Parts: sequence; structure tokens; C-alpha cells
Amino acid sequence: MHDEREIIRCIKQRDATGMKWIFDNYYQMLSLFALRYVHSIDDAEDLVQEVLILFWENKQGTHFTGSVRAYLFGAVHKAAATFLKNTGRWVFTDIDNHLDLPTEDYGAFEEEEVLRRRGLIEREIERLPEKCREVFIAIVLDNMRYKEVAEKLDISLNTVKTHYVRALKQLRANLDNLILLLILRVKEREREKV
Repeated sequence: MHDEREIIRCIKQRDATGMKWIFDNYYQMLSLFALRYVHSIDDAEDLVQEVLILFWENKQGTHFTGSVRAYLFGAVHKAAATFLKNTGRWVFTDIDNHLDLPTEDYGAFEEEEVLRRRGLIEREIERLPEKCREVFIAIVLDNMRYKEVAEKLDISLNTVKTHYVRALKQLRANLDNLILLLILRVKEREREKV
């Protein structure tokens, strides 16, 4: 691992050695981190390469303050969220923004905390009754409309809505504000789904 102070010095002086050191220090770690979101090694590596190149291009010659590691983790997180939004996929990408974990200060503790909280949400989703879970996953994670879910599961539209409401109620009761992200995102889309 190369010292961050030396990397920052290289950034300020436009010394290309800094880019090599950034790559050596963070590429593998950031690629593994990106895999938590994009689920394809090619996509993860592409995202990380873009972030590293943009970081170097935008920051060289400047007086960079803060943690290079934290900045890069935050940038990869945001790039993955944008990638998922643009491809129409849904995962728990913004959970740290909604749970008082600022992306700019993304260090080891915060990363572990986000993973712990995401694990809690995933476990609570698994604990939902089978039909409620199927409906919830289809609507929230697969971004399907109520009518599409009804057709897929061969149930009525009202049954879909009932299972969905029950799922949200159980998740709210068991997760308190951990489910805030899901509830906010779902409410934004409810108008489109009716």
C-alpha cells in the first residue's frame, strides 16, 4: 500500500506515478465493492476504471483534501447507483444516504455498517410470508407494475395490493427506519403502478 499523503502529493504535482499508486492501492478493493451492486465482474471493473480515470483527470493539479480511499469508495458507490438506475435494475444502492452514513466519509466502519443494515433488510424480506415476499420482490426489486405481478402470479390485482400492503406493514414494524429507503422509493413509484 502506498501512503495516501504521497498519492495526494502526486495528484497536486500532476505526477503520473500517483495514478499507478491509486490503481495499486484501490483497484481490486473497489472492484469487489462494486460487485455488491452490479453483480458482474466486467461491469464492476468498468465502473472502477471510469472512477479512477475521472478522479485522476479531475483532481490532478488541485489541492486535494480528505481521504482518497473514502472519496473513491463514495464515487464507485455513486457510479454503481447511476449504472443501476440507467439499466433499470433495482438493488439497495442508496441505503447509506438514507441511514445517516455519508458517502464522502465512507470508511471501513461505515462500509461494515451499511452491509450489516442491508443484511437486516434482506433477512426481514426473507421472513415475509411467501406470497407477500413474492409480491414485494416483484414490485420493489424487479420494478414490476401491480398488473404485471397479478398476471405473473396468477392472482387478482386486489390480492397483489393486499400482499404488498401486508409486506410493507411487516417490514415497517420490524425494521423501523431501516426500511425508510424502500418506503420512500416505493411511494415515488406508486402513482406509476396503479
